[in-house]
Amino acid sequence: MKTWRTRKAGLSAAALAAVAGVVLVGRSGGNDGTAREAQPSPAPSPTTGTAKVTDKTLGEALGKLAFQGTGSSGKDGGACLASAVRKAGMSEEALAYIVKADGDDTGAVIDGLNKVSKDDAALLASRSLREDFDACIDKAVRPNGSSPKVQSYAPPKAAAKPVTGKPNLEPVYPVRADQPVNSSIELTKGLVSMFSSYARDEGQKKSYAAAGPCLSTLVYDAGFSQEALHFFAGGARLGTGSVVEHLPSDKDKATWQSPRFTQGLVDCTTNATPTPMPGS
Repeated sequence: MKTWRTRKAGLSAAALAAVAGVVLVGRSGGNDGTAREAQPSPAPSPTTGTAKVTDKTLGEALGKLAFQGTGSSGKDGGACLASAVRKAGMSEEALAYIVKADGDDTGAVIDGLNKVSKDDAALLASRSLREDFDACIDKAVRPNGSSPKVQSYAPPKAAAKPVTGKPNLEPVYPVRADQPVNSSIELTKGLVSMFSSYARDEGQKKSYAAAGPCLSTLVYDAGFSQEALHFFAGGARLGTGSVVEHLPSDKDKATWQSPRFTQGLVDCTTNATPTPMPGS
């Protein structure tokens, strides 16, 4: 997972709500958000130590990975995450490495762990463990222990007048249906195009452009189907309605409206810093 470090810009939550098609929940962390841009932190040298790590230190290290360095490890201090990796059968040697790595770049930690144990590295990268982590994160970001109901879109208060007419579903960028999307980079231009079609002014367009790398990483890592990824890569300038209405499957729609993904959209867009024009 590549993370992105950016700073705040004034993109309104109302504008994002129109794009996402959900009621945006409050941010779970502080003002730093989860949108970051940084080079992968250097992984420590593999260690052969097998001393049992405590759930507290393990939870803190996993929290840094799962919450992408926001300083949060969840309401339970990472206990849910620690329990997930132990139940998955990860070795003590691998757990000790994760604690020692103490990084917020999942890809870098997996690469380093691969030198310690290929099996444990594969386990950390597995979809099943990622789903367990997602469940822990969703539980952590839900306010007051509320139930994980899929949220539905409600027009934001004081929003601009909606654009009339039908959404434009014509792809801006050519996409071959027989070729899978293999990296987040392939999604960046399309997502910027799609999100920018909802922008009210040039300032919001610049904010979406600055958020592009963060958005593409978030979408690529979320587990959408290839059909959905092709839709994002095409970058149709929808301009009205919501993105979720056009996703191909119920699973894709549920992923888009999940608390964790919604929080990621908030963090990417509200922490994006547009590149200043020369002389400004």
